Amino acid sequence: MTRQHRPVTLSLISRRGRAVSKVEDKLAELGLELPEPVPPTGSYLVGYRSGNLVFTSAVGPRSADGNITGVLGADCTVEQGYEAARRTCLRILTNVKSIVGDLDRVSHVVKVFGMVQATADFNEYGQVVNGCSDLLVELYGEAGKHARSSMGVAHNPFDGAVSIDAVFEVRD
Repeated sequence: MTRQHRPVTLSLISRRGRAVSKVEDKLAELGLELPEPVPPTGSYLVGYRSGNLVFTSAVGPRSADGNITGVLGADCTVEQGYEAARRTCLRILTNVKSIVGDLDRVSHVVKVFGMVQATADFNEYGQVVNGCSDLLVELYGEAGKHARSSMGVAHNPFDGAVSIDAVFEVRD
C-alpha cells in the first residue's frame, strides 16, 4: 500500500524553510512577524495550559531596539500606545505558540487584560488596548473577539507603556 502525501503549498513554507500556520501567513500579509521568544525574568512561566485553556503571563511591548517605554498622557500618545499594544500582542502570540506549537490551534480568544502606564488624568485605556484586540480580530475573525478589561497603572515592569495578558481556548 502506497502512502499518500498531501502536497505542501509554498504559502505554508516560511523563509526559514519551516512550515507556518495560516495565522502566521496573515501576519506576513500585514507586514508583521512573531518576535523571538523572551525568557521570563523571574520564577514564572510565559504561560500555562490547563485543559483547553492557555493563560499567558503579562508581557510588554518590545521593538527591534528594545522596550517601547513611556507614560500615556505624558510622553506617549494614544497612537503610540496603540502600536505598543499591537507589538505586545505579537509577544503574547509568540508565547502561545511556544505552548501549543501552532497558532492555528487557537479556537477562540477568551479574554484580554491590559494595563496602561498612564498619568492620573489619562482615561483612553480602551483605545490603547484596542491595538491588541484589533490585531486578534484581524487574525482570527469572529473567534478573535473576546471579553476585555483595561485599566491605568502608575508603573509597568521595565517602564513598558502597556502590559497585557490573555486567555485563549485551544483545540488538540
